[in-house]
Amino acid sequence: MRPVDWILHHRLAALFWVAAAIALAAMAHFGSIGWDAQGYWQAAQEVHRGSDPYAEDLAALRTFHERLASNPAEPRPFVYVYSPATLPSLRLLAMFPAWLLGLLYEAAVATGAAIELWAGFQMADQRERRWLALVLPAVVFFPGLVTDDVILSGNVAYLLYGGILLGATAGWKRGRWLWFYVAVLIASVFKTPFLAFLAFPVLVDMRQWIRSGLAAVAGALIFAAQALLWPGLFREYLSSLLLVFDYLHDFGFGPASVLGMYLWRRGLPTATATTILFLVCAVVIGIVLLMLARRVRAGNLPAEAWVPVALVGTALLNPRMMKYDLAAITVPMLLMGGRTLRLWWDSQGTTEKAAAENSSGAGKDRSRRALIVVGAVLFFLIPNVITSVGPSWFPAEFLVLLAIFAMGVYSLTGQRATRLRQM
Repeated sequence: MRPVDWILHHRLAALFWVAAAIALAAMAHFGSIGWDAQGYWQAAQEVHRGSDPYAEDLAALRTFHERLASNPAEPRPFVYVYSPATLPSLRLLAMFPAWLLGLLYEAAVATGAAIELWAGFQMADQRERRWLALVLPAVVFFPGLVTDDVILSGNVAYLLYGGILLGATAGWKRGRWLWFYVAVLIASVFKTPFLAFLAFPVLVDMRQWIRSGLAAVAGALIFAAQALLWPGLFREYLSSLLLVFDYLHDFGFGPASVLGMYLWRRGLPTATATTILFLVCAVVIGIVLLMLARRVRAGNLPAEAWVPVALVGTALLNPRMMKYDLAAITVPMLLMGGRTLRLWWDSQGTTEKAAAENSSGAGKDRSRRALIVVGAVLFFLIPNVITSVGPSWFPAEFLVLLAIFAMGVYSLTGQRATRLRQM
């Protein structure tokens, strides 16, 4: 890139960042903000007063369920769905002034979101970084490539994913996995499904089998120990989790989650069918990822080619993937889609000799490339239009996620084939 082009490129990227910051500020000023963070503060106050937040949440859930029949517009209660091991930290946080804690927490969430973008940028090659630098400011508005304002929720997942992705980047780039394991174990104290990310180091480096296994055992012991240390609170915690599904129908956007929503809307039981589908999908995704990891090593592909697919595939092992979970893998999803489009685009190219010999062939290539561009635009616009005018993300986000994962597998296979031809 010429110096003049480099300067213009960076100035344009800076302009986009400023525009994104202004848009976020406007959304925060004119709309709601911190709905999850406010729930955390409420739970912290309850713990500070010596109350049981799980018991209060269970009472609120039952009241919500009883009123729902007569008042369909009954507001959904906030439920503290984190394990009893997190309560001591709430008691400590409640000692700080609300304004100071609010500022610190906002800074922490912003830092976590920035780390998500930075970690995704590390997965791009030099050619991709040119356009990705211009697109990154918009990513926060499109978690999972579908528009939403979840960044303003203040969900603790942004902090947890920041730590995990920071450790993951140190792992796949420099082979230093210790902080990744620490971050995953800390995150699992809040949400046990974070343990699924322990599959990621194994996919990237097979030598991590033992360490990942030990970390998984440690995570399981942390979860089980809470039943012994706080038996009453632990039972209430599990009951509140169950009612989140039964009363609030907060399933998420994974394959089993979409099935759960489908069954619930038809008044059918959800537990057995969703559990079976989740296990089947986890096995299938696991087998696909292990096979791809083996082919990546055999094809000697660069880590940047494999890491986005491995990360998104690992995230799919989460039984309850929410919007803030999708925000953490949005840049890898974008890279997977972009690489597939680039592969299709390059496959339609005609050599200069072929174009000179057959002008009609070159015309067909241009038409096919135009179709690729149109298809890419429609792939992005259609789910965003549907979710903008419709009541929810179901099932648009699931279809986008499924299509992107399939694209990632396809592009990785294509890159491997190209690499083998060049060897």
